[in-house]
Amino acid sequence: MIAKILSFLILAPIAIVLVIFFVANRGEVPITLDPFGSIPQLTYSVPLFYLLMGSLVVGLILGGIGTFLTQSHYRRLAWKRKYEIERLRRENEDQKSRLRMMQEDRDRSTPPAVGTGSSQAMLPMSRAAA
Repeated sequence: MIAKILSFLILAPIAIVLVIFFVANRGEVPITLDPFGSIPQLTYSVPLFYLLMGSLVVGLILGGIGTFLTQSHYRRLAWKRKYEIERLRRENEDQKSRLRMMQEDRDRSTPPAVGTGSSQAMLPMSRAAA
């Protein structure tokens, strides 16, 4: 919460200054795509704030792509860990079902206690009761 407030307090004045700067620089500026200046067809007149806004957008896109590419290692590691956790959960469920089946087989194969009049198996006595 505090980080959001601090980022707002820092970014809001920067945004206000940028908007004021864009509005104040609406005049057209000649831009040429010819580095030698010999072809006048490659010269365009564009308002300065279009250039500034375009460069800001291009910078954000390039920065986002660069960040995305540098974090690919961490995304790949997270993906591997996610599937490893899912594999271990499935394996754990398989082991639980096998254990349950083994206990049911053992319970079925254990003969009932003789002379108790009940069909339940006798529970082993603890040392304190013996």
